[in-house]
Amino acid sequence: MKLTRYREFQSHRPQPGVRLLAYESERFKTIRARVYLLEPIQPRVATENSLLARVLRNASADHPSRRELARACEELYGATLGVGVTRFADVQAVTATVEFPAERYLPKGSKELEGALSLLVEVLTRPALSPDGSALRADQVEQERYQLENELRAMQDDKPSWAALRATQRTYAGTPGAIHELGSIEDLPAITPEGLLTRQRSLIGNAQVLAFVTGPVTPLHALATLSRKLTLPRGRRVALPGALRLANRKAVRRDVEKAETEQTHLLFTWSGGAVYGEPGFAPMLYADALLGGYGMSRLFKVVREEHGLAYAVHSQYHRARGSIVAQAAVDPGRAELAIKLIRSEFKRLQKGFSEQEFAAVRESLIEARRSAWDSQGARAGDLVFQHVLGFKQTPEQQLRDIRNVKPAQVKAMLKKLRPHSEYRLG
Repeated sequence: MKLTRYREFQSHRPQPGVRLLAYESERFKTIRARVYLLEPIQPRVATENSLLARVLRNASADHPSRRELARACEELYGATLGVGVTRFADVQAVTATVEFPAERYLPKGSKELEGALSLLVEVLTRPALSPDGSALRADQVEQERYQLENELRAMQDDKPSWAALRATQRTYAGTPGAIHELGSIEDLPAITPEGLLTRQRSLIGNAQVLAFVTGPVTPLHALATLSRKLTLPRGRRVALPGALRLANRKAVRRDVEKAETEQTHLLFTWSGGAVYGEPGFAPMLYADALLGGYGMSRLFKVVREEHGLAYAVHSQYHRARGSIVAQAAVDPGRAELAIKLIRSEFKRLQKGFSEQEFAAVRESLIEARRSAWDSQGARAGDLVFQHVLGFKQTPEQQLRDIRNVKPAQVKAMLKKLRPHSEYRLG
């Protein structure tokens, strides 16, 4: 098997659209294998994938119940197995993960890598079927349909998250950005066990695949084993969309949605910044951190601590959109004052910041990035994000870029940002 270097990973590409990757590190006590099936996010299909992931984690052809899958994990010295969905920009991913103890902690001659990868591939590629083999098992589909519907309905009870979702749906109306990674309740009734089996086969045959083995492993052995276990149909796999940058608006869009809430939830979006992979990415990290990304940020110090207007206030850089989104939960009677103060704090930040603010943010960004690389999942997830957006940048390069940012670059980036939209729930 020929291995190539792909960022910090050893890699093998058995066919176009399929890449296997391994990262060896003795810092971890467990080995983690994760498979990402990547497709452009689409209405209804997103709901199908979300429901499919739930069904797949319940049973497989050789382990036709949740209990039997649990028993198989116990036999692998307490391995954990899961299937779910997530998103990277406008790409939805069905992900399957298995994590198990490293071989150095097991009896000599143990072949847990073989067994764990076999189980992982089985739940993805060989689901439990109806007696005639024409559909997924109807009882499991109905059970998971009910659970998914409850989860989607429960999102409305988490008001900060619900407000963020509603604001996102308005900001990206008519585009893939408005689709939630779990799908929508309205799509659930039309999904059938037969349709879910068709969806599963389409994913296996058409989705782009990134599969990882990380931890205390020998890359050549890990990738050879993964390649042998993960046999996929050969064919042309779907192209993935790049970043959909949020375009500036001539006038700020302001939406108010009435709801019975104890707090009023406010969201502010500024557009026009750099996206992940561009030269301006590191300055955008600073801009977000200075505004509301950390405890020393303007919004935290001024809106929450100095004026006491918000129970919670923070900002987040949407790196696939080139935007910064600030969110606050405030007393309904002081919402108007909070809105004015958040607007003015952003304008004030655009005019400048102190050397002390810049230095504190710099150290926080470096430490946060270093901490992220201690996670097997963070390394794999970051590579997937880069793959979707079409570039490669090592962790060392990212740290170097953050260290090298100058205050003038951050000021220039802040001046590029424009108020895009405001949303109010309460």
